[in-house]
Amino acid sequence: MSEILPVPESISYKKLNSLLTDAKPDLTGSSSYCQGSIDKEESFQRLVVNWSSASKDLLDSLGEFENSIVKSKGSRSLLALGAMEAHIKMALQALKASEKED
Repeated sequence: MSEILPVPESISYKKLNSLLTDAKPDLTGSSSYCQGSIDKEESFQRLVVNWSSASKDLLDSLGEFENSIVKSKGSRSLLALGAMEAHIKMALQALKASEKED
Protein backbone atom coordinates (compact mmCIF):
# COMPACT_ATOMS: atom_id res chain seq x y z
CA MET A 1 0.00 0.00 0.00
CA SER A 2 1.35 3.42 -0.87
CA GLU A 3 2.26 5.85 1.85
CA ILE A 4 -0.04 8.85 2.28
CA LEU A 5 1.79 12.06 1.49
CA PRO A 6 1.40 15.06 3.81
CA VAL A 7 -0.79 17.95 2.65
CA PRO A 8 1.37 20.81 1.34
CA GLU A 9 0.96 24.29 2.81
CA SER A 10 0.57 25.77 -0.66
CA ILE A 11 0.12 24.52 -4.21
CA SER A 12 0.68 26.23 -7.54
CA TYR A 13 -2.16 26.85 -9.96
CA LYS A 14 -0.37 24.72 -12.56
CA LYS A 15 -0.09 21.76 -10.17
CA LEU A 16 -3.69 22.16 -9.00
CA ASN A 17 -4.93 22.30 -12.60
CA SER A 18 -3.01 19.15 -13.51
CA LEU A 19 -4.48 17.33 -10.50
CA LEU A 20 -7.95 18.47 -11.51
CA THR A 21 -7.62 17.23 -15.09
CA ASP A 22 -6.19 13.88 -13.93
CA ALA A 23 -8.90 13.33 -11.30
CA LYS A 24 -11.70 10.84 -11.92
CA PRO A 25 -15.20 12.33 -12.10
CA ASP A 26 -17.25 12.26 -8.90
CA LEU A 27 -20.47 10.38 -9.54
CA THR A 28 -22.07 11.05 -6.16
CA GLY A 29 -23.21 14.52 -7.15
CA SER A 30 -24.80 13.57 -10.46
CA SER A 31 -28.57 13.39 -10.79
CA SER A 32 -28.49 9.92 -12.36
CA TYR A 33 -26.60 8.62 -9.34
CA CYS A 34 -29.15 10.19 -6.99
CA GLN A 35 -32.06 8.77 -8.98
CA GLY A 36 -30.49 5.32 -8.95
CA SER A 37 -30.03 5.57 -5.21
CA ILE A 38 -33.67 6.59 -4.74
CA ASP A 39 -34.85 3.70 -6.95
CA LYS A 40 -32.78 1.24 -4.92
CA GLU A 41 -34.16 2.65 -1.66
CA GLU A 42 -37.76 2.35 -2.91
CA SER A 43 -37.10 -1.18 -4.12
CA PHE A 44 -35.61 -2.10 -0.74
CA GLN A 45 -38.59 -0.62 1.10
CA ARG A 46 -41.01 -2.64 -1.07
CA LEU A 47 -39.02 -5.80 -0.30
CA VAL A 48 -39.15 -5.06 3.42
CA VAL A 49 -42.91 -4.48 3.32
CA ASN A 50 -43.45 -7.71 1.35
CA TRP A 51 -41.19 -9.67 3.70
CA SER A 52 -42.95 -8.25 6.75
CA SER A 53 -46.36 -9.14 5.37
CA ALA A 54 -45.28 -12.67 4.42
CA SER A 55 -43.67 -13.19 7.84
CA LYS A 56 -46.83 -12.08 9.66
CA ASP A 57 -48.94 -14.38 7.47
CA LEU A 58 -46.59 -17.28 8.25
CA LEU A 59 -46.78 -16.61 12.00
CA ASP A 60 -50.57 -16.43 11.81
CA SER A 61 -50.67 -19.75 9.94
CA LEU A 62 -48.36 -21.39 12.46
CA GLY A 63 -50.63 -20.25 15.28
CA GLU A 64 -53.79 -21.26 13.46
CA PHE A 65 -52.63 -24.78 12.64
CA GLU A 66 -50.58 -25.34 15.79
CA ASN A 67 -52.59 -28.35 17.02
CA SER A 68 -52.46 -30.18 13.69
CA ILE A 69 -48.76 -29.37 13.26
CA VAL A 70 -47.93 -30.75 16.72
CA LYS A 71 -49.68 -34.03 15.93
CA SER A 72 -48.08 -34.52 12.50
CA LYS A 73 -44.45 -33.51 13.16
CA GLY A 74 -41.63 -35.10 15.09
CA SER A 75 -39.87 -33.49 18.03
CA ARG A 76 -36.93 -32.19 15.95
CA SER A 77 -39.30 -30.65 13.41
CA LEU A 78 -41.26 -28.96 16.18
CA LEU A 79 -38.06 -27.56 17.69
CA ALA A 80 -37.03 -26.25 14.29
CA LEU A 81 -40.43 -24.64 13.71
CA GLY A 82 -40.32 -23.09 17.17
CA ALA A 83 -36.86 -21.66 16.51
CA MET A 84 -38.02 -20.33 13.15
CA GLU A 85 -41.04 -18.70 14.78
CA ALA A 86 -38.85 -17.08 17.45
CA HIS A 87 -36.39 -15.75 14.88
CA ILE A 88 -39.15 -14.34 12.68
CA LYS A 89 -40.66 -12.57 15.71
CA MET A 90 -37.25 -11.14 16.65
CA ALA A 91 -36.68 -9.98 13.07
CA LEU A 92 -40.07 -8.23 13.01
CA GLN A 93 -39.23 -6.53 16.31
CA ALA A 94 -35.87 -5.42 14.89
CA LEU A 95 -37.62 -4.03 11.82
CA LYS A 96 -40.05 -2.10 14.01
CA ALA A 97 -37.15 -0.71 16.06
CA SER A 98 -35.29 0.36 12.92
CA GLU A 99 -38.37 2.19 11.65
CA LYS A 100 -38.55 4.17 14.91
CA GLU A 101 -34.98 5.41 14.31
CA ASP A 102 -35.94 6.86 10.89
